[in-house]
Amino acid sequence: MEYIRIMATEPGFIPPHSIEAEQAVLGAIFVDPGCLPEVTLILKSPEMFWRASHQRIYRAIQDLSSEGHEIDWVSVGEQVRKNGALDECGGSDALHAYLSDISHSVPSAYGAERYAAIVRDRALMREIILRAGDIRSMALDETRTPGDVIEKLERDVFEIAAQRFHGETHSVQMLIQKVMEQQSKMREWRLSHDGHALPGLSSGYSDLDAFTTGWKPGELIVIGARPGQGKTSLLLNLAENIALDSHNRRDDGKGGVLVFSLEMTATELVQRVICANAGVDLKKVKLGLYNKQEEAELKEATGRLAQAAIFVDDSFTLNLSEIRSKARRMKERHDIECVFVDYLQLIKDNDRLDRHLQIGNISRGLKALARELNIPVITAAQLNRGVEQRSSREKRPMLSDLRESGSIEQDADQVLMIHRKESEDGAIDTSELAEVDLIVAKNRNGPTGDVEMLFRKRFTRFELRQSVPTNWANIPQG
Repeated sequence: MEYIRIMATEPGFIPPHSIEAEQAVLGAIFVDPGCLPEVTLILKSPEMFWRASHQRIYRAIQDLSSEGHEIDWVSVGEQVRKNGALDECGGSDALHAYLSDISHSVPSAYGAERYAAIVRDRALMREIILRAGDIRSMALDETRTPGDVIEKLERDVFEIAAQRFHGETHSVQMLIQKVMEQQSKMREWRLSHDGHALPGLSSGYSDLDAFTTGWKPGELIVIGARPGQGKTSLLLNLAENIALDSHNRRDDGKGGVLVFSLEMTATELVQRVICANAGVDLKKVKLGLYNKQEEAELKEATGRLAQAAIFVDDSFTLNLSEIRSKARRMKERHDIECVFVDYLQLIKDNDRLDRHLQIGNISRGLKALARELNIPVITAAQLNRGVEQRSSREKRPMLSDLRESGSIEQDADQVLMIHRKESEDGAIDTSELAEVDLIVAKNRNGPTGDVEMLFRKRFTRFELRQSVPTNWANIPQG
């Protein structure tokens, strides 16, 4: 076992454990097998027991339970024999005597969950000791970088912490009570804000907010488009709007957004944000051809954006674990309110898997990140070429056009798609001021529909064609 290695390196050291608690858990199960469902929620695997014989006994109990058999010390002894683990338990006679003893040593199953929690906590302490040794070994390995060590350390901490919690089953009566309390709080909050505020993060576009009622913690939002349709521009516009509005929502100096740019450098990205905010031609700025008035507008935009909490990571070869690690740190340090990823298909994953499986892992990982950090995660995603191959009247993108995986559609709470309007001859509008439909193709908690927008290509800026006030009365009906 792994723990033997620890004991061998530190003479006299005995890892944390409680034989008495382990015996009490097993004895409680024999006294009242009805406590097993609660115990298995806490002790998910036999390896949480320290003593090898207890691991074999607990596995036998799990096997009997899964097959629907009665659980008593005689049946468990027989199951241990079937599992080929008698020798590890001291032989048949010794095992039966031991099972009989512990089944009579616990007067009731009343404390089963408490005993199980003690066993679990000791197991977690052993796991912490083991992983700390691995971290120490990595830190001493000259081929490793600090980033490698920190990533493993953070991953280990979150994995161990997750083992301390287990889901609960609630009655509908309890859930109804919670829902009613939430509804009451939401109504009070709405009235206190005169009906004009949103319960989630505003996109900065009132027509879109009318569909989403703001982006909520734990949501995954996907913005899909073919290359060159403006998905990066829209992503940056949204990030800018949320970051600039942070001062209106909170007064603790924290908040803002984290942007992962896997395609553009951080300086290129910020330059686009400044030009979009200033309303100055991006191409002229890149060539240094802007005039004095435009220079003044750029300085004003720079001053406004300097107050915005926008954090940019332009690593080109990020994988999902690195994104999680960096997002966790920014959440802890700055309490960021939203994560943006440009774009999903550029995130690295296991190259040995088929591409559609990789994309599935990434989309599920981003959804898990949103739930873990309790903030929205907004990612751009490419659509497949099928959109371009359809006839001119059918080029409106659909959910099935999401490239390489249906998992994206499944995992996303909302899917927005950019659709450039076509001219009368069927050609895509490539003018400097293009009409665009932002299609709300999926909305798990609200209606779907179109948001009419304009895309100012020179400024990489999306605007509403006809704005409506952000008011609850304007929310579309599904």
